[in-house]
Amino acid sequence: MEASTWCSHMKVLFDVNVVIDIWGSTDDFAESYQAFDIALFKNFEPCVTSSMAPSIVYLLSARKYLPRKESRDAFGSIMEIAETLDVIDADCRCARESDMADFEDALIAYTAKRHEVDFIVTRNKADFAHSPVPAMTPAEFVGLYRPTCLEYEMVDL
Repeated sequence: MEASTWCSHMKVLFDVNVVIDIWGSTDDFAESYQAFDIALFKNFEPCVTSSMAPSIVYLLSARKYLPRKESRDAFGSIMEIAETLDVIDADCRCARESDMADFEDALIAYTAKRHEVDFIVTRNKADFAHSPVPAMTPAEFVGLYRPTCLEYEMVDL
């Protein structure tokens, strides 16, 4: 479906790896940040799942992107700008029975389906090949939805 046919209330779920890119300022920061920024600019509804919280907080701290306390605070900031989707028993059952190889990704995908998410933005698109919700990379999202009035430039801090 063409980008122009989507309404501004589109729901976009950002996978753990994209959130880590942004908060951890990884090598993939630029594309992940742009994807999230564009979702906000276009008034899309960014979201994460509650099941992602422990992974995000743990990875930010374990990979030494942020101290442990700041990792928790970072997730609190994420909750201020993105809806946190609840995970229920039915999502777990669907994930367990799915053809997706990774249970955590399947749980994210089936939670997204129940919450009527339009797209999952992930760097691991292949892991979502059997997802009930279409997945795209941050670069694909940026290419599809970036308004011509937005330009990004990397600066050294």
